[in-house]
Amino acid sequence: MTLDPSTFTVDSLTDAYRAGELSPVEVTQACLDRIAETEPELNAYVVVDSERALLAAGASEARWQAAQPLSAVDGVPASVKDLVLMRGWATRKGSPHTDPHDLATEDSPVAQRLLEAGAVVVGRTTTPEFGWKGVGDSPLTGITRNPWNPELGPGGSSAGAAVAAATGSAVLNVGTDGGGSIRMPAAFCGVFGLKPTIALVPLYPPGVSGLLSHLGPITPTVTDAAHMMSIVAVPDPREIYPTQRDDTSWIEGLDAGVVGLRVAYSRDYGHADVDPQIAAAVERTVSLLSDLGAIITEVDPGLPDCRDAFIALWDAAMARGLAGLPDDRLALSDPGLVATMRRGLALTAQQFLDADVVRQQATLAINRLLVDHDVLVSPTLPITAFPVGSDVADSATQSHWVDWTPFTYPINMTRHPAAAIPVGLSSHGLPMSMQVVGNHFDDRRVLRVARAVEMAQPFARLP
Repeated sequence: MTLDPSTFTVDSLTDAYRAGELSPVEVTQACLDRIAETEPELNAYVVVDSERALLAAGASEARWQAAQPLSAVDGVPASVKDLVLMRGWATRKGSPHTDPHDLATEDSPVAQRLLEAGAVVVGRTTTPEFGWKGVGDSPLTGITRNPWNPELGPGGSSAGAAVAAATGSAVLNVGTDGGGSIRMPAAFCGVFGLKPTIALVPLYPPGVSGLLSHLGPITPTVTDAAHMMSIVAVPDPREIYPTQRDDTSWIEGLDAGVVGLRVAYSRDYGHADVDPQIAAAVERTVSLLSDLGAIITEVDPGLPDCRDAFIALWDAAMARGLAGLPDDRLALSDPGLVATMRRGLALTAQQFLDADVVRQQATLAINRLLVDHDVLVSPTLPITAFPVGSDVADSATQSHWVDWTPFTYPINMTRHPAAAIPVGLSSHGLPMSMQVVGNHFDDRRVLRVARAVEMAQPFARLP
């Protein structure tokens, strides 16, 4: 029997394992075969460890045969972004300045939880250098490409993770998100992505972007993300912004629907220029939510102009990655990152604090909006995927990658949970996406809205 990894989900796999219809070894081999098939073109992985993955799959198979799985994700293929520590592997971060022989001696909390739950990690996925931008190329690994059209980019910085989810080479994919880095590639690649409330999924070592840093799932389906959150959203003493443990199920109530849900709908956050096809797709999805029983109110979120403040905070954070390197070494880095570093090093403390005041104002705006509404919906991105080789979609009107992602980075500043939900394909056959933002620590409700959309209009799959 030939297996199609693009059809794999957590529930379909564990049901088949339980019934003895599939084994984790068969499934892992199918994912490794898919990687071998797609990698020469798409370049989603930094490293693939077939031997380690098949050994883990064999151990999982023995547990299923003994009716003693470790969790609901035992034997499910996974990938981990190459910004996240994994014991025995180098963390290259897309940079020529990292040491390939510097092997991690401990797992990050998210990797540890997945491994303890029996997930089978097939490899490490690509990122731009230090995760600094919203596209998927780096001086270390080259260009990662979009599976819907390899001439286009997959978004970033969790580029490889989104490609893995779209192609089926892994079901559970760990991404990070400092300005949209889970939601942007999820949107461009037509998969589901969740940026959880800050620190809900513990991050260690601390993210270079501080209070902008989040970590979460990129998956084929909403339910897959809920299963992943049930494993990884567990407090860890290594997280410097700790949260309290919450044992409320991520799965129970996921299909409860949206009757009575108060939805604030913003077409453009008051200023964004949105592709008409994306605007229409989001409008249709909002109408669908209304048909399902949600109460829709069109709003202007009242956000301040966050662009320059975000760039200041981002520049300051990114400056730490390359600071102190001589010019001959900097020449090996992404020129955009070098420019970012230099701007960050030139910032004054007052400029940084002024930017943080804007972050506070943005947080208050979303907090106030979500007093009278349960979620805020908008496009995830105003554009579909654009050609590889550029950090911007339109060099005539854009000078920084944030200029084409006006809906994502403000929600990093506010630290609210936000999901990217596929809402159909454009006339060019490219994925479009809707963003759902919820109150802090109301991530389960965000997933419930996403699941209602998914049940009513199933996500498009790669042909």
